[in-house]
Amino acid sequence: MATKISLHIYQLILGGLYIALFALAGNIPLFSALHLIPGVPLTLQNFIIAMMGITLGLRGGMVSYISLLLLTLCGLPIMSGGKGGPAALFGPTGGYIFGWVFILILLGIYSSFFINKLINKKLFGISIHIPVSFCIGMLGILLDYLCGTLGLIIFYTDKSMADFSATLTMNLAFLPGDMIKIALASVFSLILFVRPALKRMFNQKY
Repeated sequence: MATKISLHIYQLILGGLYIALFALAGNIPLFSALHLIPGVPLTLQNFIIAMMGITLGLRGGMVSYISLLLLTLCGLPIMSGGKGGPAALFGPTGGYIFGWVFILILLGIYSSFFINKLINKKLFGISIHIPVSFCIGMLGILLDYLCGTLGLIIFYTDKSMADFSATLTMNLAFLPGDMIKIALASVFSLILFVRPALKRMFNQKY
């Protein structure tokens, strides 16, 4: 019972830290000033979302994500550019915000049900964690692009569903940066998983 309680506390603390980092990641002036697509600034928030899914699992990641949405809805300026309130969620970039759920669900399922089995395969499992989590995370990113494209079309009056393919293609400008963010999340997540795995390999108590 003590172990389960400490795990819950650990997840709450880490989730709270992610929320604070999320607010900072969306308000870096250098990135917020860059708009590869009109109304869609560059941020590091995808990286934080990916870290939530990989390190907190499906349930912990979703709790943190829902907390972000609620805090934003209440007006806290935690979205990119210091935006908050209903307009931040239901404006042109709202599709991308709600599309993050795909990243969380896919990486959360991987973390909750597969990562321990993978890490238990010792060095082999540790070595393939990065490409496996990267591919899963990038699938979530692509689904986020689809959701974000629909949001842009719905909330931009000068666009229609006939512009869907062209608008979706514009997301490719974000692809290199998002690939780097997901790769970093895959690498940094090992900090929480490799040490216990190495101890098991050497039959040490932990």
